[in-house]
This record gives sequence, C-alpha cells and structure tokens, in this order.
Amino acid sequence: MTGEEYISTHKTNTFKKGDTVVMHTCMESEIPQYKDRIWTCRTDSYKDKSGCDVVFLEGFSGCFLSEFLRITN
Repeated sequence: MTGEEYISTHKTNTFKKGDTVVMHTCMESEIPQYKDRIWTCRTDSYKDKSGCDVVFLEGFSGCFLSEFLRITN
C-alpha cells in the first residue's frame, strides 16, 4: 500500500478519510456485491504516481479512481 507520508504529500481535496461514497459510471458499480454499496474512505484522496486522483476504500483491494465515486448524503 502507498505510505501515509506519500498520501499526505500528494493529498487532494476530493475526499477525506471517513467520507462515505458510492461507485458510479464504472464497471465495478455494476457488480452485484458493489452495486449501491456504501464505502468508507480509508485515506484522504491523493494523486498517485501516474497523476490520477485516487483514494483507498475500506474493504476494497487497492486504490480507486475518485472520478467514479460520489459522496453519500
């Protein structure tokens, strides 16, 4: 996993640790066990080494592109 120091150095304002989000407009959002699931952000969002805005989610392996997540009410 990407280290906390890297994440804090490359942090974006898209999501904060503890925010709850749902997936949308991506392949994962159509998988039955992920469809309409509410996820909790495990980290703040940050720019990964390729420049993409991503975030780690509790219960999801690897980071996830922020553009396919939206905050829940």
